[in-house]
Amino acid sequence: MAAKIVHMLPVVKKQVKQHVKVDDPGPLGFLLGIPSTKTGVTTVVGLGALVGLDGTALQQEAEDTLLHLPAGIRLSGVAYTSEKPPTPDYVSSQCLRFVQAGLKDVIVTNEWIVQHIQVDPTTESEGDAQLSKVFVYDSASGSATTVDVREVEDSILPSTTLLLRLQGQLSLEFEYNPGEDDDMFKAIEEGFSNLQEKIATPATIFHLMDSNVLLRQHETVDATSLPLSYQDPCHRLLQFVARPDTEELPKKGGSKDSKGRSSTQDVLSMQLLFQQTGLEAIAMLPSCVPLIHWEKRNFHNVCLPVSINATAYIHRDDPVSRVPQLMVEAVSRQLRGMETCLNMHFQGGQFCVPTAYHFLAPGMPHLLTAVYPSSLLDDKLEWYRKDLHQRFSLPTDRPLLRRQNAYVFPEDQHGDIYLTNTHEGLPPSGVKGDVTVVQGRYTYHHYMQDRMNDSGWGCAYRSLQTICSWFNLQGYTDRPVPTHREIQQALVDVGDKPLKFVGSRKWIGSIEVSTCLNQLLGVTSRIMCVNSGADLGGKGRELALHFQTQGTPIMIGGGVLAHTILGVDFSDQTGQIKFLVLDPHYEGGEDLSVIQGKGWCGWKSVDFWDKTTFYNLCLPQRPDII
Repeated sequence: MAAKIVHMLPVVKKQVKQHVKVDDPGPLGFLLGIPSTKTGVTTVVGLGALVGLDGTALQQEAEDTLLHLPAGIRLSGVAYTSEKPPTPDYVSSQCLRFVQAGLKDVIVTNEWIVQHIQVDPTTESEGDAQLSKVFVYDSASGSATTVDVREVEDSILPSTTLLLRLQGQLSLEFEYNPGEDDDMFKAIEEGFSNLQEKIATPATIFHLMDSNVLLRQHETVDATSLPLSYQDPCHRLLQFVARPDTEELPKKGGSKDSKGRSSTQDVLSMQLLFQQTGLEAIAMLPSCVPLIHWEKRNFHNVCLPVSINATAYIHRDDPVSRVPQLMVEAVSRQLRGMETCLNMHFQGGQFCVPTAYHFLAPGMPHLLTAVYPSSLLDDKLEWYRKDLHQRFSLPTDRPLLRRQNAYVFPEDQHGDIYLTNTHEGLPPSGVKGDVTVVQGRYTYHHYMQDRMNDSGWGCAYRSLQTICSWFNLQGYTDRPVPTHREIQQALVDVGDKPLKFVGSRKWIGSIEVSTCLNQLLGVTSRIMCVNSGADLGGKGRELALHFQTQGTPIMIGGGVLAHTILGVDFSDQTGQIKFLVLDPHYEGGEDLSVIQGKGWCGWKSVDFWDKTTFYNLCLPQRPDII
């Protein structure tokens, strides 16, 4: 077997370590990889952990994991723990067990990447288990050899791949005998199978949005008159996309990695079309004389809309011909996920409408996909999300896969009224300390928005709105950001203010903000009091801990002013500190360059706070839910 090179993201080591079993060695899960057609190198981007109690139904576990991954990400191998040393013969014997368990039908390549983690059951901590070696196992010959593993930065994924997105509409049609569930499930399976066959025909067209590029699978000649070949590297497709004039759009914050490089993933959005004339369309029709069959019976005829929203990753240097192939694979995976959703949530003779959502959880280098029934609220799907959190090594104390957490694609951002995460892209504070900032997304709320003239009195209301937006966008609540009047009414409802307070221009402070969060969202808060602005300089360690553990925006009120603290840069050695402050007193338009350039969102020293004024800080606590 030729020597192999495997690239591995740092997150994989963390995920594997999280699931290591010392007392009960065995399979941990499946290595998720993106292979390059040009170089043959596979980049391992994650672990799909086992969620079954005993890990015996490996083939079903593997198939379930695939349903939540974009096309282009494959099950590239396995990871397991063992008390035995990592010899090629022992690795081969272990992999033979996986082959016999049916994994060869799911891991489509013959060359499996295998992580062998040798553990010592006499150790007291699972952290003492050590990752021994990585092998390549040839499932055809049954032999295993060591492999050269190169750890690469997380930024390699957006810099070396393109994200493909496909949207379109299909119609699921089937009929079944009422009262016969087995007949119904069989009919559903046949209906989805027909859709998968339809997608794989030459009549299926993939239109690259904002371009004249049309692609189809099994194309023998170029689909357009453009200077583009199916053998060209697929990054050339970016040249044919007409980009909107970004100067006319609200400026958004852009994220960069630790070395200052853009971490934005290039996205190619595609539309699903079907050719209606020509030989390709004729090929879809039955090649036989039509027959009329008449049968008298009772049956239900079902026609459900199926909204395709599928994704795939492809290496930028892979040929264009792989794009339609991956799109077919992406739709096929999503249809299988929708079939599972439809079968699982059929109740009382009613069929749900399955809808796909994509998520990019913190620390996760790639998208995850979940199919939810439109008829059920997020609160009813907690059991399902727990399975996904465990399968993909996500924290179990915060919502990451609720509908509000769904990934927002670039083309879906243009209609936003409010700027999101205005602190992103700011230069460093200058403090040589540890930076801890708000975790997740929020929207910037400030004076004069929403046709409300609250200049001079509404700063704490706006800070509260920013905090509420954070809880909404993180999926803790589906309640919209409250208006000034709704905030005032909440304070009246709890008896904190008289009825005449509603509709007034009265100020509120940190205590009222805490009361409203509890009344409107069920969120508790911790109040921190300081005697003067100068005393805030001694709260660096406490504030840093808040952003590390809670990650919520902080409202601070003192005198007649209120602000929002989004983070701190604190040096534990020198005590030097700067505060990342979002100022709600801004009255201009949604122009990020002005907001950052003029300091409405920026790093502030302790001198920013009034030395003669006491301050109350409202530190919202995130609920322990998923």
